[in-house]
Amino acid sequence: MAQALAIVLSDDPQLREWALQWQLRGLSLRFFEDASAALAAAREGEVWLFVWDARSSTHSLEAILRRIRGLPSTPECLLISPREVEGVILARENLVRGEPSRSELAEHVDRLILLQEIRHNSGIVGQSPSIHALISTIAQLAPLEVPVLIRGESGTGKELVARALHENSKRASAPFVSVNVGAVTESLLESELFGHEKGAFTGATERHPGVFERANHGTLFLDEVGEMSLSMQVKLLRVLETNEFLRVGGRETVRTDIRLITATHRSLEEGIERGRFRGDLYYRLKVVKIDLVPLRERSEDILLLAQHFLKLANENHGLSRKGFTREASERLLHYAWPGNVRELRNVVQSTAVLGKGNYLTVEDLPSELTDPGHEARPLPMAYGGQGQYPGGAADPLLAHTLFSLASDLKEVLRRLDQLEARMSGVAPKDSDPEHWRKDASVAEVTPIRVDLSGDLESAEKTVIQASLSQNGGNRRLTAEQLGISERTLYRKLRRYGLG
Repeated sequence: MAQALAIVLSDDPQLREWALQWQLRGLSLRFFEDASAALAAAREGEVWLFVWDARSSTHSLEAILRRIRGLPSTPECLLISPREVEGVILARENLVRGEPSRSELAEHVDRLILLQEIRHNSGIVGQSPSIHALISTIAQLAPLEVPVLIRGESGTGKELVARALHENSKRASAPFVSVNVGAVTESLLESELFGHEKGAFTGATERHPGVFERANHGTLFLDEVGEMSLSMQVKLLRVLETNEFLRVGGRETVRTDIRLITATHRSLEEGIERGRFRGDLYYRLKVVKIDLVPLRERSEDILLLAQHFLKLANENHGLSRKGFTREASERLLHYAWPGNVRELRNVVQSTAVLGKGNYLTVEDLPSELTDPGHEARPLPMAYGGQGQYPGGAADPLLAHTLFSLASDLKEVLRRLDQLEARMSGVAPKDSDPEHWRKDASVAEVTPIRVDLSGDLESAEKTVIQASLSQNGGNRRLTAEQLGISERTLYRKLRRYGLG
């Protein structure tokens, strides 16, 4: 925690003074007044918290927030702003409107530090909205004693979430006991859950405590509870209602005090309709439900997870793999990951162990990712550029950087349109009235000629190519996606020789 960094982007002396108190919470602080400098510094360290005081900022909130979300250390962002933010970029509870008080800011910072502690201690990796929502849900539910039902496909990390709930609860110092119900035969499941006495059956040479007994005062996690037979469901329901049970072959009542967390990849509602799962048990288990999103529906997390697992493989096996080439990264993004995060972890580990170079290539990947018939899905945006990084490696967040770049270019174009409109005396349709009135107060405007060159010109061309590819060459849809007029798009197509 001592290395955790908080970036404070503000020109308000009072807010900076208040922020000094956050060091008592274990944060190291760095102050900035320039957004570019703050973002550059945030790329260099383990940033937990990014506080942006945008009350006097002229930057696009959405563009800067996208850049913050793209930071490799996935910081929590607290925005102080005079207006709302468009799109699903920032959780509503991370937005402070108006003039905040010292205590209000302190409460927000405490909450965001807790979220980061949960993220880092649990091993949950990702920057997608669903992961941010999951971390917030864990923080909210962990201190409570309510039963939780976790639903999700195999490999989505249900036990990881269950452990995070336990480790951030009042029972954290007591045992966390896990059992996969579907992996235990029906004849042995009762003994595994409730234990047995010596001589209860052939082979029972001594008393055996079950998981309800071993998890006393702690948390019991029953994975794949949907695989339980109806007869065993009745026994489980009775324990939940009375907090008492008998060991197999025993006569002495055993009391238990546990928090129960269950998980399933099946639809228990469908099981109830088909008579395979008891409705009364279902309602005891699902006081609160957590639904985990499959990896294919949060593609922005794939490369982050791949880099995370590659780092673990390096540490565990004494390797020094630096990353994936652009082509290999694209294969990781294209693949549908039916086995979810578990499958990705295994693929990265085997590729790291069997790979031949510092950067892992397509040839190093397993056949299911490289065969023409592999299960694939379309990328959110195709990469059309030819530039390569050292050794042919790609920036792990390349696809998402393109989205951020498109947003930034959209903001540049919007400002140029405003400037052109102001010079002609007509307000652009999409301009902010407040911003327009402020700009209109300028007595004299010097015409500006913008010449995109070098990397920025190549980047703009790349984004336009990628958007055209995604939209099947449809120029109207491409213009809408980039946030520019068709006329502007045609002009740029001619400029770059794309039309």
